[in-house]
Amino acid sequence: MNLIETRKIFRDTSGRYDLVNDDLSNCTEHGGGADFYINEAVQWLDRGININRSWGTHPIWVPQGTWVIQFPTARVVRQVRVDNARVCIISPLEIMGEINRLQGALASAMPSACCVMATAEIKPDDDAAPIPPEAYREVFRAMQIMSDTKEEVNTVVFNSRIPHDGAMVALNGMFYQMALIEDEDTNFWSLNHPGLLVNAAIRQTYVSSGNKALLDIINAEIEKDMALISKDRTQEAAYGAIQMRSNH
Repeated sequence: MNLIETRKIFRDTSGRYDLVNDDLSNCTEHGGGADFYINEAVQWLDRGININRSWGTHPIWVPQGTWVIQFPTARVVRQVRVDNARVCIISPLEIMGEINRLQGALASAMPSACCVMATAEIKPDDDAAPIPPEAYREVFRAMQIMSDTKEEVNTVVFNSRIPHDGAMVALNGMFYQMALIEDEDTNFWSLNHPGLLVNAAIRQTYVSSGNKALLDIINAEIEKDMALISKDRTQEAAYGAIQMRSNH
């Protein structure tokens, strides 16, 4: 199902006609409307079941002069690669060293949750101009603001600006499924488990309203579905392991 179809079934099943307009568009008179609960449900399901489709590589082209990029949809980071530029990725421990080295020029607090733990695969080059302390101070201040607003956005910091014409940076890890924004949008949950997605969206309305009785009932039903999906995942993983052994 796409978003508009999901929205209709959510409205008809939950009875929350206040969250969906008569033309099936999202009604934002009461907060974020149905789309808010649907996308909250997507992320809740992502966190509840580790599916293969969550793992992947997110490439992003960054222009010359860049020294910090963000990956808002990343949940778990395995590795960060810079394919065609000789810059070094700074890990959290190295960042603390930079803070000590430039003490007095940088922000005193650095929220580690905002920075990617990455392996530096390439070394700095003479063509890459060092980042001045003022620039470091700017990025640390930006990260501090993110921390203050409770936003945990994975951020990659380089030890020098991207030289030449730009670079391709790829983050390998676990990501949230695509948010459903436009009426025609689909993602893993809406295509493969639309009923579960609708029930999870209804669950989110109970979380917001504090209706514990209904929340307990729907949690029990959703947990049954999630257990069956996890069982399928276990079978899939086991088959893959058998195939790998048989190829050796």
